[in-house]
Amino acid sequence: MERIEANAIIILCILSVLEKYSDADHILSMKDILSHLKAIYAIDLDRRTVYRNVTALIEFGIDISIFEDNKRGYYLREREFEPSELHLLSDAILSAEFIPEAQGKKLIQKLQNLGSRYQTKSLGRLAFVKTNKKSPNKEIFFNIEMIDEAIKNKKQIEFQYTTYDIDLIQKPRRKEKYLVSPYVLYWGSGQYYLISNLNPHLDLCHFRVDRIKNISATDFPVKKIAPGFDVYEYAKNSLFMFGGETESFTICCDRKILNDVVDQFGDKIIIVDSDQDSFTTVVKATTDGMRIWAIHYFESCKVLSPEWLVEDINTAIRKGMKNYGIKNIDDESKI
Repeated sequence: MERIEANAIIILCILSVLEKYSDADHILSMKDILSHLKAIYAIDLDRRTVYRNVTALIEFGIDISIFEDNKRGYYLREREFEPSELHLLSDAILSAEFIPEAQGKKLIQKLQNLGSRYQTKSLGRLAFVKTNKKSPNKEIFFNIEMIDEAIKNKKQIEFQYTTYDIDLIQKPRRKEKYLVSPYVLYWGSGQYYLISNLNPHLDLCHFRVDRIKNISATDFPVKKIAPGFDVYEYAKNSLFMFGGETESFTICCDRKILNDVVDQFGDKIIIVDSDQDSFTTVVKATTDGMRIWAIHYFESCKVLSPEWLVEDINTAIRKGMKNYGIKNIDDESKI
């Protein structure tokens, strides 16, 4: 038994050395491997033992390039992630506002273990980037686990939902807890959202996961969604993660914001008319989200239908003009 355990430790140590110190640009000689094993793990081995264990790793399915392949030495040829993929994931962690800064750095450090020390050296610098805004909620990963479990078990959850007060401290929005039926966790607009139903309302609502606190599971079954309703499709159409019914909207936009429209609504939009300066398209989005988007782009985009949104934006623009002391649209001297 002791011999089996010792052999298991040796093969794991050799694999660890190859994972940390080898790649296509950093090929280890037999001397290098023996040196690392002695320096890191205080293990003295002969060459034949290393040969035998490397062969066993290859037979197990580990893709290791050996001296006979490259005429230089040994390196781990294939990994779960390419260096570019690890960098992309690290950037995503860094930019995700719902991940607290300290926990984000720990995640990046874990990603570093998935490549050689040379491949992930740049990730170490990312782990020390300072950010201006990071969620203070240290319960975020616990929340995600609890919500995932509730979605899997089709059980309702309850929690406190926080909001900022004027003193910039997060406080519960109301005294009683929210009781919701959780359906989907969705990352949108730089935040992580729970899409759910809030009793006793009929429609869907969104909660930012980083603002959820004191979450607990219940034995109440979730409220069933209407047959054929796709929650992920709904989430994709929820601009800025604002809810409402999903509708089709006809908009006429300046050509200069075509890329912005494609970025927001996808490259499957229907262009129904166009000229050198503008284009008209039909897009799908939630009603509340589309209202916000249309107001944001009101200088370069005009909503043609439905009529209720045209009137709503007209009212919003006039209210905005009033806030800036503009009495009518032609009174540019007061802008």
